[in-house]
Amino acid sequence: AALLIGLLVFRAVSDLIHLFSTPGAVTVDAPIPAQEITAQIGGGAAAIVSEGALVVNGVNAVSVVSLVLAIVLTAVAFIAASALALTACLRLLRGHLFDRTNVRLLFWLSMSLLAAWLCNDAFQVMGLNGVFAALDGEFTGQAAIAFSDVGTLIAAIGVGVLVIIFRRGAALQRET
Repeated sequence: AALLIGLLVFRAVSDLIHLFSTPGAVTVDAPIPAQEITAQIGGGAAAIVSEGALVVNGVNAVSVVSLVLAIVLTAVAFIAASALALTACLRLLRGHLFDRTNVRLLFWLSMSLLAAWLCNDAFQVMGLNGVFAALDGEFTGQAAIAFSDVGTLIAAIGVGVLVIIFRRGAALQRET
């Protein structure tokens, strides 16, 4: 868990450095309309690009703050989820299976994963809308952003199912 939390902090800091890597501009990786280019590999090769790193000047403050919040809040939610998962696993290893504490830990773990997915999706889309507006364009990659991290949503739902199972198990254990 400590290694995972360290990696999450490292990734968040790296993403923030990447965001502000060009003075006076923001650098974002964004889905873009598919375009055919000639890749500079060897003698050149035809390629289709559907994502790119955009370096944009003049992005409004709300969009920049949204991009920062996407990074920071997602990292905080994943760090919280890691700590909750560690606590739940330690309790399970000690033999505390079906009790209210584990139900609460798993509930908040599920909510942390859901918050990570929502924060990343919502704030990144808001930020990219501002980036594309600064380029006099319109951002149309909302679906690509939403489905890029669908594994986190599935994990949140899976842990939510565990909450129901552990709640039923705790009720059965109290009855017996």
